[in-house]
Amino acid sequence: MNAVLKFGAGYRTYIIAAVLVLVVIVEKGLGIDVPGVEVGPDWLTHLLAALGLGTLRAGIAAANK
Repeated sequence: MNAVLKFGAGYRTYIIAAVLVLVVIVEKGLGIDVPGVEVGPDWLTHLLAALGLGTLRAGIAAANK
């Protein structure tokens, strides 16, 4: 279990943000229904939230150096 947790250490937030962007693009851009995900008409808000999450994490990482 520790190997799984250490594998993504430092990249988990980026992976979650990328998956969220990918889901929004697949749902709204390609029109494919992703089970368990309901993006709705405010899809741009979801996209901007994912990009903001990645940017916030990058800013925190840069501030710690």
